[in-house]
Amino acid sequence: MLADVEVVHVLAAGLLAYASYAAVVATVTGARMRRLTRDSGPDTAYVALCASHGWTYASHDESLPTRFQMMPMPASSAVPEPKAVNVVTGTYAGLAFLSYEHRSFERERLVQGLYRYRTESVHVVAFDLDHLHPWLHLQPKRRSDSFERAYAVETTRTSFSRAVLHDEMRDHLLRNTARYQFDGTWLVMVVDGPARPDDVEPRLADLTAFLDLVPDHLLNRY
Repeated sequence: MLADVEVVHVLAAGLLAYASYAAVVATVTGARMRRLTRDSGPDTAYVALCASHGWTYASHDESLPTRFQMMPMPASSAVPEPKAVNVVTGTYAGLAFLSYEHRSFERERLVQGLYRYRTESVHVVAFDLDHLHPWLHLQPKRRSDSFERAYAVETTRTSFSRAVLHDEMRDHLLRNTARYQFDGTWLVMVVDGPARPDDVEPRLADLTAFLDLVPDHLLNRY
């Protein structure tokens, strides 16, 4: 009988220890999620950049993570929603533009009940072309001298994609690793990695170079 009582005590102690462990894990996990989703406030380098160019800066924008298609999104409700941070808007080369860092999160299991959250960032730069265009998505797959092997192409209108992807455009894309898409009225470029203040102008120039290769009649046709 005494042995049975001792077993009950051991089991109870074990359950109590596990409950305490689970509570600590939940607290740590919750604190980590809050840190991931907390607004860190204005970036002074971005503030200075925008002040010198007459652009507008916002530390975050809750409407942007779902603005464009094909952006990284959480695989489950246990993962924080994506964030759009260091948002810059203004005019470049006569076009309204948008630049921001899209941060998405992945959860990795370490041990039972304990997870680590990893942040993945991409830099999104987009021009508002003020006209609707057919959907076209150009996704780099691998390094190759062949465009067909280097890029995956998705479109809602093959005549549009064929006209965009002329030989000079294909050569241009083979020298780049960015992802491009026509998305509604927007021409979007997505580059892996965080969006740093010094990257904004060079990437606007890169997107302008892409746009300059698009035949003019396509931009005003649709």
